Order: sequence, then structure tokens, then C-alpha cells
Amino acid sequence: MKVRANAKVNLSLDITGKRTDGYHTLRSVMQSVGLYDELEVTAHETVSVMCDRSELSGDANLAARSARLFFEKASISGGALIKIKKNIPVAGGLGGGSADAAAVLVALNRLYGEPLDEDVLLSSALLLGADVPFCLTGGTRLAEGIGEKLTVLPSLPKCRIVIAKKGFKSSTGDMYRRIDSEKEKRVSDTDGIIAALEAADLHGVCKCLYNRFEEVSDRSVLFEAGNIMSGFDCLYCGLSGAGPSVIGIFDSDASALEAAKKLDECGFKSKSCEPRMSGIEIIE
Repeated sequence: MKVRANAKVNLSLDITGKRTDGYHTLRSVMQSVGLYDELEVTAHETVSVMCDRSELSGDANLAARSARLFFEKASISGGALIKIKKNIPVAGGLGGGSADAAAVLVALNRLYGEPLDEDVLLSSALLLGADVPFCLTGGTRLAEGIGEKLTVLPSLPKCRIVIAKKGFKSSTGDMYRRIDSEKEKRVSDTDGIIAALEAADLHGVCKCLYNRFEEVSDRSVLFEAGNIMSGFDCLYCGLSGAGPSVIGIFDSDASALEAAKKLDECGFKSKSCEPRMSGIEIIE
């Protein structure tokens, strides 16, 4: 079975607290986008992960843990050969590993006759990581708690989202530690975002967006990308997740493509894509 695992971007991200187990709680508007990893999942004697990036092959890949969890929850003795073509940047704040794990759950559940219902799939996804439940469902959603409380929102109005990454990888754990040491806290207008989504007002959405991690990030890359995209009528530019990937929102396809081209010329790796209505897409 072939599936696409769509990346996610955080249109807004607020840190609302920290639990006793060390997990941070958040309030974030999340969106699936048409930048995806390609997976092929077939029945096999054992669980095996092969990736076109060799360092991501093997049992350390979250996709392997996802497969084993599926067989445990479904009470099935089996295995899976999982082949992954990576297109989503690694450690970029785009949920690539989480999306792959979610795709394995969906693919295996379909291959084995859907023994797990949606509630079990979602609870299993949470055991794999805080972003995996959203990647499993996708679309436009408000994520709360540690990411497991998902509320469906009206779809993002027609637009193009440019994703740009340059240089370093970002450590989410390190970013959270920086957040914990900050005293002043700005928050995004999440209620304003939801109201603008309900009104199908793209410009209104963009006026309310903010990512809390921007306060503790290396802003040089964000500012560079923002300066480039602003020259092409970008409506919003900010971090996705804990970064370092930067997203820009455009109401013109042509402007987004031109911005992506210019970003590439300036040393970024960029992609212009559309919002998607789901996190996982079954191809065949």
C-alpha cells in the first residue's frame, strides 16, 4: 500500500503550561500541507524500515515503533516492510517523523481489514508522540493539551504556503527550556484566528498569527526569509513549530512560486504548497 504523509505547520502556537510529567501544554492552530513523505507499506515476516536517507533506516525510526504498536493493539502476529522516501525536512518543525508514524498506523489498519477503530488509532497515535494524533487526522484543527485534544476548524481559505528551511536543525527540547526561562509571554489571538476562519477571511487569519517559539529562536533566518518573502506580498511569515522552518502565506499562486524561487537562490530549500484537508492520503 502506498500512502502520502503530509507535513504539518503551526499557524499559531501558544505554550499554556507545564505538567508534572514534564510535558508542556499548548494551544495551536495546526494545518496539513501538500509537502509529503511517500511510504510503501507491505506485509512482511518482521518489522523493517528502509529509507532513502540511510541514517533514518532501521528500528530507531518512529515508523518501526508505530508498526509494532499497531500489531500489539490489533492482537496480530505479523510484520511490515516500510519504505520511506523523505521529502519533509528532518527536525524542521514540520512533523515529518510524526506524519510517517501516523501513515504506518493508517496503512497497516487498512491492510489488515481495519481491526482498530478511530478512537483506538488516535489513542495509539498519542503513545507515539504529541503531534501524531494531528498528523493522523490532519486538515485545519485546534490542538490543545499536549496536542491530543483536537477540534475541527473551518478550512483555511484558498492560499499558498511557502515553507523554507536553511542551515541548522532545531531541538524542540532546547526550545522548550528557553521558553521556561522567559518571563514575558506574548500570546497569539487564537480566538481571532478561529473567527476569521469562520468568516473565510484569509487576511484576518494572517493578522492574528503568532508562534511563541519565535521569542527564543535564532531570528536571523526568520528575518532573512521574511525580508525575501515580503517582497512578494507575503501576508504572514513565521516559524512552524519549534523551527527552524519558516512559513509564508500568500493569496497569489504566482507570488508564492516567485518567492520560493528567490528563497532557493538565497540558499534556502523551499517549497510552495497548498493546504490539505487530511493528514494521510492513501494512493493505492
